[in-house]
Amino acid sequence: MTDLAWMKTYIGDEAAITSHLSAEEFGAFERLRRHYWQHGILPDDDVRLMRITGVDPDRWEAVRSAICSLFDDGWRLPRLDIEREAAAEKREIAIDRARKGADARWRRNASSNAPRMLEAMPKAMLEQCPPAPAPAPEDSALGRKEDNLALTHTREPNIMTMSLAEAQEHLRKTGALADDEFGGL
Repeated sequence: MTDLAWMKTYIGDEAAITSHLSAEEFGAFERLRRHYWQHGILPDDDVRLMRITGVDPDRWEAVRSAICSLFDDGWRLPRLDIEREAAAEKREIAIDRARKGADARWRRNASSNAPRMLEAMPKAMLEQCPPAPAPAPEDSALGRKEDNLALTHTREPNIMTMSLAEAQEHLRKTGALADDEFGGL
């Protein structure tokens, strides 16, 4: 398999050589081209070619006869060979340039890179994320926790979870219900 992630397609040229193909035949040809691009070769085995193209065995002979004229002997595509070679050369050049750029950046003064980073990072961190002000003593976490606990102990009871008698008693104590309401229940 190749590391060539993309393949040039010349739309005009492709249309000129494939315009006589049906959709099924064109799809088979295109799948063979992509397999050829990835692997640099096509198998000379009809069963494997059918599997690559996804064409049913009962249709393979018709599809094969329609597309075989687009290939050279041995299912070769010379134009694709040229394109693969050019793409591989470009890829190697790009890899070499990237490697040289990384070397120039990181290996030039490799021993001095680390100390400079040690000095720069804390300063940059302080500029981007200044420290939060220290809390006042009365605003401590423990004080806030105690305040929250005190609030939970003084909350009103939930009358929706009480029995009718408990709810009436609670409402009478808070003055929200008169003694004579609900018929003195």
